[in-house]
Amino acid sequence: MIQINVGDHTPIYPLWRAVPSGNRHMLTWSRERAHWIARNLPGADAYFKVLPFQKTLTSLLADKTIWLNYEDNPSRYGATSTNNYKDIAISSTAFRQGRWVVLATLIHELAHVAGAPGFSHAAEQAVLACGLGRRSELIHDKDDPRTPYEPNILGMTRSSRGTAFV
Repeated sequence: MIQINVGDHTPIYPLWRAVPSGNRHMLTWSRERAHWIARNLPGADAYFKVLPFQKTLTSLLADKTIWLNYEDNPSRYGATSTNNYKDIAISSTAFRQGRWVVLATLIHELAHVAGAPGFSHAAEQAVLACGLGRRSELIHDKDDPRTPYEPNILGMTRSSRGTAFV
């Protein structure tokens, strides 16, 4: 199972660190919920399988070489190492917004681990494929604040991002 850094891992980036004890329960809940999604929503595994590295969400969640770290960065929700794709950071921004945003960030970052290119909409569409948003948000480019899916996360409109990975 993907691992939470509790001080037993040295992240690839020096500003990433162990997940603070006060945030671990939220990340643990998010990891468990991601497992529930993989088991109960077949579209989640199907979506991840079409990403460049052709890995399912189930296989990513089972990979004990993937580490979840913490980053105190107010300008983003999370990040994935481009050096080895095995280190993920969930930022203080996501934790401040609650467990559903932490879950959406985890799914988004796992899509990058599966090969979704950076600065594309493919990783955020994984959030939609995992049942954390409404298709109408994608179709109309209008955010529903009741979901953690963010259709304009990169400031791109539907017409500018095309239909890849929809």
